[in-house]
Amino acid sequence: MPIALIGIFTLVLNAIVIHENQTKVGSLIESLYSDALTQEKGRVKQQVDSIYEQIIYEDNLAEQTLKKSIQHRIDDAYGIIHFIYQQNEEKTKPEIVKLISDALRQTRFNDGRGYFFIYDMDGTNLMHPIFPEYEGTNLINFTDIHGKRVVEDHVKMMREKGEGFSQWWYPKPDNKDEAFEKIGYAKYFEPLDIYIGTGEYVVDVEEDIQQILLAWISEVRYGDDGYIFVFDHSGNILSHQDKSLINTNIYNKTDINPHEFMNTLNSKFDDNNSRFSKYLNRLDAFKNGSDSQLSYIKKYDKWDWVISGGVYTDTNKRLLEKKEKILIQQNQEELKKILLLTLTLALILTLLSLSVSKYVAMRFNKFQDRICNDFEVLEKTKNKMQYMALHDGLTQLPNRVMLESRIEEEIVKAQQSGKMIALMFVDLDDFKKVNDHYGHDVGDRLLTLISSRFSHFIEKNEMVARFGGDEFVFCFSNLASQQDAELWVDKIQSVFEDAFSINGKEITTGCSIGVAMYPKDATCSSELISKADIVLYKSKDVHKGASLFFDKSIDEQVSYEFSLEEELKSALDKREITLVYQPQIDTKTGEIYGVEVLSRWCNNKLGSVSPVQFIAVAEEIGMIDQLGDFVLQQACEDIQEVMPNGTNATMLSVNISPKQLIRKGFISRIMKIVSRTGIDVSRITFEITENILISDLKSVSPILLELQKLGFGISLDDFGTGYSSLSYLNILPITEIKIDRSFVSSLFTNDQSESLIKAIIAIGASCQMTVVAEGVETKEQLEKLKEYQCDLVQGYYLDKPLSISELKAKYA
Repeated sequence: MPIALIGIFTLVLNAIVIHENQTKVGSLIESLYSDALTQEKGRVKQQVDSIYEQIIYEDNLAEQTLKKSIQHRIDDAYGIIHFIYQQNEEKTKPEIVKLISDALRQTRFNDGRGYFFIYDMDGTNLMHPIFPEYEGTNLINFTDIHGKRVVEDHVKMMREKGEGFSQWWYPKPDNKDEAFEKIGYAKYFEPLDIYIGTGEYVVDVEEDIQQILLAWISEVRYGDDGYIFVFDHSGNILSHQDKSLINTNIYNKTDINPHEFMNTLNSKFDDNNSRFSKYLNRLDAFKNGSDSQLSYIKKYDKWDWVISGGVYTDTNKRLLEKKEKILIQQNQEELKKILLLTLTLALILTLLSLSVSKYVAMRFNKFQDRICNDFEVLEKTKNKMQYMALHDGLTQLPNRVMLESRIEEEIVKAQQSGKMIALMFVDLDDFKKVNDHYGHDVGDRLLTLISSRFSHFIEKNEMVARFGGDEFVFCFSNLASQQDAELWVDKIQSVFEDAFSINGKEITTGCSIGVAMYPKDATCSSELISKADIVLYKSKDVHKGASLFFDKSIDEQVSYEFSLEEELKSALDKREITLVYQPQIDTKTGEIYGVEVLSRWCNNKLGSVSPVQFIAVAEEIGMIDQLGDFVLQQACEDIQEVMPNGTNATMLSVNISPKQLIRKGFISRIMKIVSRTGIDVSRITFEITENILISDLKSVSPILLELQKLGFGISLDDFGTGYSSLSYLNILPITEIKIDRSFVSSLFTNDQSESLIKAIIAIGASCQMTVVAEGVETKEQLEKLKEYQCDLVQGYYLDKPLSISELKAKYA
């Protein structure tokens, strides 16, 4: 009987093992194909969408780039005119104009398209390199093909504004028979009553941008052999990894079905002007034979472009078939081992059963109770260990391990149902203050009470986990829209409306929430958690207690901030940081009194970066000392070389960061720099802002006193914008105060600003401090500040920030 039972058991067990094994293999193979295709589609869509966004961005920048370029050209030419005029003031106007024309006539830029033209303010052309026959002719009545009176409009704009942009239609240097739309910029030179201008053709700028983009796209790669190509609606290939295919037509290729491809382009696209499409294609020169391609296509109708990237499904299938064969072979080997082991065990059991059946029967009753007890203990221990591995020990909520597993499960369900998932990262506001004030026991009790409230309001299919510290993560599934997620945000915040009673104390707190949505923001648990965490801290930057949903702008901002940090680390080594100097003019003499040094950063990847941005980043990453020392060293060398020490030597103002000022060794470092460059200490004024004083007055005050003893000047920047500026004048060695540009700009529109300016000037006079007004943009502002007896002024009306060479040419 035992032998028969062992035989039956062996047969049944083998049948079950074989069936389960086959089922498992089938499921794994099916999942292998499905997952691979889904990943490839997601990857190609991400690549095409990214390139599409870059195209839109570059297109939108076209006109802005054009304007900035031609304005820069005119500013350079204007500086040349000003210099020639200063060197030849004793000569007649025609003589000076001839000198200017000789200097600028042959100047070309923008691939030879760009040139300068000069007109007298009565409309007479003084210089025209393309149509020299116009020179000496009055063109005040000249019109373009649309009837626009180009010269007359220029003259009017020069009279009213002194400079500005305009648009007209005009021939190209290489095509004088046809007119093209042109954007121009002109600037009035008052001493000669003339203006100089230039322009650029819109179509050329767009073509330049398109060619740059097409060259870039042809180099884009993803995955093992993925690439992007671009063609127009006529089938002409504009960009492709195989350069030999560029400028050929898709419909003329024998390796693609033109009717099938035409149907793809004429089929309905989604709201984003994109779609997936499947067709036979052998456009890839590196493949042999036809291959079924699943392509993601996106149109940019403005330029008649179609951007496409694809997945060769047949190729992927062939690659996966190899894995499938290996998987089946491995499974068969394992099955053989299992069957062999089963048969061996059956044989051994048969033999043993004959010899021990009586012994087993005798001992069975004795050990049965013990075995049951042991299994019960083991089961309890196992369950407890599993629970501990998946739950937080303090709050008993699920922990991160269980959370990630649950998110992945919900993602699978969402893929099938088409619903959304919201992952919400919740951080308690000021929780550290609770621990510091009441102790960690109270803090732990608060976390337990909050966890209890969270657990009571979530539904059966939802989940809340403690992520660590005072952070919780909610996973809400089966959502139809973002509005559903917003309702859950409101419920979470409502938990904190009532105070928490702990040891007789009523403790109130709040929370900030960051939300990431599946599938809009991410398609896996780790990305959802990461993006929800990112947006959480962005919401705390807005204000505590805020909630914020992840979007592309945040993703781009985080990426930009990361790039900014990385590029800044090498900016000094690459000599990307440059200095400019804005003159400060004495209102009594009209002569230059000093300059304020300003730093500029132009990066090949990021372009021109605002000083406000990169100085803040330098403080965060510990580069502010290095950057500050560079600025002081370079500025001292420049000014000492161009304007050496001596009687009435030009002063130098240098802005100092709060972190730079209170850093150990600050004074010794600046003294070494000053000593090394040879500039007089008395010529240097350090500008500080009020936030330095507010944050750490006790630490800052001794440093400022030491700087004064050494002979440096101390300037309080943006004076009057803070609530306690006046109190610092009595206790700190301030030698100069600067009127904030916001007061100057509203001088004629706000009576309060005018009163404040008068008061600040009076305070400066009574305290024997120099008063500087910054941001002077108009003649009227200058005259009014002179009337009020302001000591120094600076601003674009007087002069823009100049390079050291420009400063030398103009003021040295």
